Amino acid sequence: MTSIRGSVALSVAILALAGSGANAADMYDGSIKDGYVAAPVEVQAPSSWYFRLDGARGYHDDPIMVEDHIYDLIDTGIESNWSIGGGIGRNLGNGFRADLTYDYRMESNTHGFLQNHAATLDGTRDFGLKSHLMLANLYYDFNAGGRFNPYLGVGLGWVRHETTNGTVVDTCGCTGTIEGETKDSVAAAFMAGVTINLTAGRGHEAYGSGSSKDAPIMVTSNRGLMLDVGYRFLYLGDATTGPVTGDFNPGIVVSEDPTVENIHAHEIRFGLRYNLN
Repeated sequence: MTSIRGSVALSVAILALAGSGANAADMYDGSIKDGYVAAPVEVQAPSSWYFRLDGARGYHDDPIMVEDHIYDLIDTGIESNWSIGGGIGRNLGNGFRADLTYDYRMESNTHGFLQNHAATLDGTRDFGLKSHLMLANLYYDFNAGGRFNPYLGVGLGWVRHETTNGTVVDTCGCTGTIEGETKDSVAAAFMAGVTINLTAGRGHEAYGSGSSKDAPIMVTSNRGLMLDVGYRFLYLGDATTGPVTGDFNPGIVVSEDPTVENIHAHEIRFGLRYNLN
C-alpha cells in the first residue's frame, strides 16, 4: 500500500515537472536553447515631407472704405469668392508640422457708397479685388499618426492685392471710372480642422542587432494620402485702387483712390495632403 502511494506521488511529481518544462519551453519559443523572444516595440517613422493641394470658399467681413482720405463710404462689402492653392511642408515630430503655402484668391466684387454730396462725384463704387497669398504656417496635431487627427495652426506672410477697373454711378446718373492698382500687405491666419488618413500607414518589422531573437521594432509609416477639412480666418491688410475719373470730363481726376482697409476673410477649406515617408 505504501509503495502504491509512493508511485502515485512520484507520477504526480513527474507530470508536474513535465508541465512546468513545457511551459518554460513555450516561453522560449518552443525550445529552451532558442532563447526568449521579446514583445515587439512600436515606434513612429521619422519626420517626413509632404505636398498639399487646397481649395476654399471665402466669406468677408464688411471692410472700411475711405476716399480722398476724408470720406467714409457706407454699405461696403466684398462678395464671397473661391481660392485654390498648394504648398510643401514637413512633419517635425512631437505633433508639430510646418509648411509654406500659396493661394490664388479669385476676383470678387467690392463695393461701397459715397454719400457726402460735397464730393465731386458721389454715389456707388464697384470694382474687382483678387489676391495672391503666401503664408508660412505652423500646426499642432492632437492625434498625429491617427486616422482622425484634429489640429490647430497659425500663419504669417504676405499678400498682393490687385484691384481691377471699376465704375462709379451717382444719384443723378453721372458715371465715372475707377482705375485698378496693386498693393502689398502683411497677412496672418488662424486655422482649425481635422485630417482624415485615407490610406492608413502600415508597419513593418526591423531588428535592432540583426538577430531574429532580439526585440522586433514595429515601424509605423506616415506615408499616405490625407483629406484635410477645416476653417481658416485670414487678416489680409489693405487694398487700394487708382484714381476716379468722371466720364463727363475724361482724363480729369475727380477723386483720389478709394482704399479698402482691414480686410478679413472666413474660409471653409478642403484639400489633400500626401506624405512622402
